[in-house]
Amino acid sequence: MTEEAKHYCGHRERLRDKFTTHPEALADYELLELLLFYVLARRDTKPLAKALIERFGSLRGVVLADLGDLESMEGVGKASSHLMTLIHEIFNRSLLGEIHEFTSIMSTSQVLDYYKSIMEQLKKEQFRVMFLSNTNKLIRESLMQEGTINSTSIYPREIIQKALNYGASAIIMVHNHPGGNPRPSRQDMIMTRTVLDVAQKLDIALLDHLIIGKNTHVSLKDGGII
Repeated sequence: MTEEAKHYCGHRERLRDKFTTHPEALADYELLELLLFYVLARRDTKPLAKALIERFGSLRGVVLADLGDLESMEGVGKASSHLMTLIHEIFNRSLLGEIHEFTSIMSTSQVLDYYKSIMEQLKKEQFRVMFLSNTNKLIRESLMQEGTINSTSIYPREIIQKALNYGASAIIMVHNHPGGNPRPSRQDMIMTRTVLDVAQKLDIALLDHLIIGKNTHVSLKDGGII
């Protein structure tokens, strides 16, 4: 074994021991470094861990990063990029599972963590809807449309039709602004009011329309649009 190999093997053992005894003491790059051990068995992963955090801004940014963006970085192979996106997907499903466990969704703040996780880093606009029972328990979460970098086409009747099909009594609408600014556009407000008008006639409550931006969001309910 070379001196370099001895060095990083010893470093790995020390880092594992530190994680086992005091995980809270590890820096973010050290957690990422430790994770990369499992796909880069014969490399010093510290430089790559630090480079990833610098590139994507934070540990969270690395985990939420697009697969293509990860693979575009020097030193990141398919195994490493797939590991990150796998962790992201597991985290998303865990959050959605928690939402399913709620007896009742009493406020949209309860679902923001989920939508921020899946939508903050998207390069294209998505429009999603949560369909809820008469006790505000989640029935179904649906991706209604995926658009270009700055637009999507959503027809209110499709949302209402799905709500009727699922027997939903309430809905929460969510979409993202890939540019980062969550301020609602004129089209966002018109569409929201249209859905609200049709839903009310059918005794379906529109609880909120959330717009997800970069590290921020807007609630159209809080803004008085709903």
